[in-house]
Amino acid sequence: MDNESTAPGHDAFGAVIERCWSRGGMPGTAYEIVERDDGFISALDASCYFTSPDQWDPTDRKTLARCRGRVLDIGCGAGRHAVPLQAAGHQVLGVEPSPGAARVARERGVTVIERTLEDLIEHVDDIGVFDTILLGGQNLGLLESRDKAPSLLCGLARFAAKDAVLLGVSIDPHHTTRPHHQAYGRNNVLHGRLFGQERLRVRESVTATPWFDYLFLAPEELEHLLADSPWAMRECLSDGPHYVAELTLS
Repeated sequence: MDNESTAPGHDAFGAVIERCWSRGGMPGTAYEIVERDDGFISALDASCYFTSPDQWDPTDRKTLARCRGRVLDIGCGAGRHAVPLQAAGHQVLGVEPSPGAARVARERGVTVIERTLEDLIEHVDDIGVFDTILLGGQNLGLLESRDKAPSLLCGLARFAAKDAVLLGVSIDPHHTTRPHHQAYGRNNVLHGRLFGQERLRVRESVTATPWFDYLFLAPEELEHLLADSPWAMRECLSDGPHYVAELTLS
């Protein structure tokens, strides 16, 4: 008998973040379990969401250094980027759909709207414009799919100041050498999806979030998606498979 709870809206991610935060953000105290729809499961030490910039990989540090002015932090989580940005003098508004993660970010001093990216675009009109739109920590994945990315990028332009930049971080999925990832990507292409589109959910004990789509892109795939959006690639800084793309309004 399957007694697993996957009721829509269960905040498994938030539960993991709150547990880690309650234990001081220490390594080994909570793990984010991510399940892919082919059965592949990965575990991530949730303490990574509380690390300081000196512990980040080079791509994240480069991204932080390129933020300027007022920042819209999409998928802010527990405030990993927002907290140091505010300490550096930036005004930051976080966007985070997980109530638990949003609570932790607020406890750390971040102003947060509890929305998905799609909900933000469709239902929020009164937050003004921003000099930097940040999709950090691989959050270019929030563009979801080849079909949804152009409309989401168009929607984000509503929140962009005249000379704004959009900073998007991702991993080029074509760099993988793992057979199960390669097979998953080939199956995506066979069915008309981009190689790096993944259908995922976060698990916590016997509960899980609803399934969601997350998109890992090669830089050239991102450029192709930009053709139907108001954005253009100004620069792409790579560190192996990791990169940050700096976009400007075209």
